[in-house]
Amino acid sequence: MTLFRDEWGIPHIRGVSLTEVARLQGRATARDRAWQLEIERLRGEGRTAELLGPAGLEWDTFARRARIAAVSQVAYAGLDEETQEFLTAYVDGVRAGLAETSCVELDGPDGLGAAPGTWQPWTPLAVFWVQQILFGSFPSKLFGARAARVLGAEAELFRTEGLSGGSNAYAVGGGRTRSGLPLVAGDPHRVFEAPNVYLQVRLACIDPDDTFDVVGMTFPGVPGVQHFAHAGQVAWGITNAMGDYQDLYRVDLRPGGDVVRRSVETVLVRGEEPVSVEVLETERGPVVLDDPEEGWGQALRTPGHELGDLGFGALLPLLRARSVADVEAAVESWVEPVNNWVIADAAGDVVHTVGGRVPTRDEAGEWTGWVDPLPRRTASSGGAVVTANDRCMPEFDVLATGFAPPFRAQRIGQLLDEAGPLDAEQAVAVLADTMQRAGEPLLALVPADLRPPFLAEWDGAMDGSQGAAWYAALRAEVVDRICAAPTLAPLREPSDHGPLYEPWFSLPARVAGALHVILAAEKPFGLDPRELVAEAAEAVREAEPAPWPEVHRFWPLHALEQFELPHTRTAPATPLPGDTDTVRCNAWIPGTTVTVRGSVARYAWDLADRDNSRWVVPLGVSGDPNSPHHTDQHHAWADGGAVRVVTDWSLLTEETTCP
Repeated sequence: MTLFRDEWGIPHIRGVSLTEVARLQGRATARDRAWQLEIERLRGEGRTAELLGPAGLEWDTFARRARIAAVSQVAYAGLDEETQEFLTAYVDGVRAGLAETSCVELDGPDGLGAAPGTWQPWTPLAVFWVQQILFGSFPSKLFGARAARVLGAEAELFRTEGLSGGSNAYAVGGGRTRSGLPLVAGDPHRVFEAPNVYLQVRLACIDPDDTFDVVGMTFPGVPGVQHFAHAGQVAWGITNAMGDYQDLYRVDLRPGGDVVRRSVETVLVRGEEPVSVEVLETERGPVVLDDPEEGWGQALRTPGHELGDLGFGALLPLLRARSVADVEAAVESWVEPVNNWVIADAAGDVVHTVGGRVPTRDEAGEWTGWVDPLPRRTASSGGAVVTANDRCMPEFDVLATGFAPPFRAQRIGQLLDEAGPLDAEQAVAVLADTMQRAGEPLLALVPADLRPPFLAEWDGAMDGSQGAAWYAALRAEVVDRICAAPTLAPLREPSDHGPLYEPWFSLPARVAGALHVILAAEKPFGLDPRELVAEAAEAVREAEPAPWPEVHRFWPLHALEQFELPHTRTAPATPLPGDTDTVRCNAWIPGTTVTVRGSVARYAWDLADRDNSRWVVPLGVSGDPNSPHHTDQHHAWADGGAVRVVTDWSLLTEETTCP
């Protein structure tokens, strides 16, 4: 087996068998992301406090109560033998790579004394679920319940997706491309992390009976490629379909109540005494929130808990896919999160389908089965499919009631309609668009005499223009004034459930995300929108705000920062254009001068010639600050571009230190 690198340090792996490919992928990942792998393993096992001290205790308590490791073990045991061997080989590679990694690379820049732990064959499933379990609907349901208690029916004004931002994906038929074959493009939007949450990789198997060659992106710690990939004859990308697949149930914790299993687990805490965590399980799922004094709790029900399955049965069929039909067949094994899958192949087929498990419910909220069929649509040679976490079609009503606003999807559709025949570079340019449309309801309420002259020339782009700076200042003022409404005072209080859930309870973020809905209401929260906007415009009338990108800087969170611990930053605080509801979705966080959520990858897959494709991530492949590949892709990403995919083995450099 052989490991090659391109000029960006991206690993290109070629093996003579499936297990050799997996083993070398694990080894290469450990070399590139040792620290990240170890912290994610500890998250999955609920053991971060062993390394981080009390700062890790809240997460570890949640991980133990949510049974992340336990369900991962059950899910692994339920996989077919070949997939188990694939995972075991990957873990063997991770172990070997960690053993070869220097202490400096593993320990990170802050000297915590980290040392390699023991990866198990089920660990990749736990790493995967750590990335996804809070990606569903239940944290937003906690906020929704609180808002409903405070506001009653007016809580519906906040109905939108759970957190600011989203993802984009689209595919165009061959009649709209220069090559005559389809293109698939997109960019997932998540929290910026350092190192990045996605890792580029190429996996090639030269076994005559099991040949595949796939470029794509994966979570470090998870083998194969899942969400975004080009397999030569077929390519795909995803967005979150916003499916409502998680429920919370109020349960009786008293003896004789709803608890069917009780156990106590010990969490080791660095520098302090161990902490005992009671793990309670009900027929509906584990108890993740409780109030022992009152004798009640909330049980979390998810497809993963219900089925003991995390969807890893899709991994190998995705690697081996050759057509849209093959990818759709693989997606039938997907469990959660519920995703939009945009797929196209060299035969010219273009499909948008939904994959995952969405429960059907009776009037009492009990699960009665799974939604079937899930929404699906196709595009002709001259057509396109676009998804941006929006309600793409009426059939999406079976998935949920809350979706992202339509602004990003509409803008992508407009750009595609205006474009001539596309190539991969132009497809990436669509994803870099910064035109603001969500702000039009706000701007429409600004009195004519308070509109600065330059606003007439502003095209809505959230860039370095005066218009963007003034609009941003006005919006911030409006959000502050809405948040100050007496009716909303209880929602200004911190979450009842601790810091882990605080992002979902941020009132300014909620108001900002639903501003277009709030301003369209007659008297939202007892306020007069026209009067409020006029007062805000008067307040910023003489302001000379700094250019928007300068006060909207890239701020990736290292794991230590996510746990609110000190960290020596190595990532650049790059000025960024774009905004929450622009296609280039660098989300705005009220009250800050940074953005911590946006595009964590960008890709354009050309079905006519894979080497004409593009991909990029913020920062780079390596998590080691001393590596030349730590931030070498960052400027291309920050400029809204991407780097070329290279698959010609003769143009790659063999890494001779790996056997």
